[in-house]
Amino acid sequence: MSARASTGAPRGRFDLPKLGRDSTAHLTAIDRLRASILSGECLPGERLIQEQLAEKYGLSRIPVREALRALEAEGLVVHGPGSGYSVAKIDAETLHSIQRVRQLLEAEAVRQAAAGNRLGPELADEMEAILQNLERVRVNEFITVASLTRTFHFKLFEACGDAVILRILRNLWDSTDSWRTIYYRLVFAADAEHRKRVFTTQRLLVAEIVKGDAERAIQILDALRDRGIASVEAAVQGHKNETQWQAHLMLRALQT
Repeated sequence: MSARASTGAPRGRFDLPKLGRDSTAHLTAIDRLRASILSGECLPGERLIQEQLAEKYGLSRIPVREALRALEAEGLVVHGPGSGYSVAKIDAETLHSIQRVRQLLEAEAVRQAAAGNRLGPELADEMEAILQNLERVRVNEFITVASLTRTFHFKLFEACGDAVILRILRNLWDSTDSWRTIYYRLVFAADAEHRKRVFTTQRLLVAEIVKGDAERAIQILDALRDRGIASVEAAVQGHKNETQWQAHLMLRALQT
């Protein structure tokens, strides 16, 4: 559906967005809606009604509609004919497929970084600084934990300098953000021993970056990724007979 600019001229779907207040409202709507999804306030599968969101965020429908379209492109929101927008659900098969593609591309990114002599102490120091910030964040600040963890990993991936790989990787991470937030809520925040193992493994990754050992770094990335999936699936099994909202959220997000 096309909108009209203040001059009365029609805007097609490929026109550049307007600047100024409307652009700010659009970005605000994206940030607020993404936070609602990643915090678990909006559950996977839940319908997202534009009028209700506009009233909730104190915005008009136009920036909310454009925010829904933007998050649809990221994979956080889906649109169905006749049903409108809803929070994306991730079944177990899709999650594993995405992780397999991530494994291939993340390994290629690390190898390209090594080939360009961009692994080493300088990159490791930058990753270590992010990790120290991450360790200081309270475990119940899920969105901040997720954001810093993503920054930590992408500091490594960006060293490859390949814009195509990075664009695809960002899309893949975006498409599983709702699952990742479930992990931080139900596993990372709840299990101190699991957190300790994660931080220890991340430090091992930094140590391999210092040495420039791409293959060992890839193995550690694989371990972090596989452990995350396994821990969520184990938590699903352990919560099947419980009714608290965290279990409900996880089961809906990983339904098969």
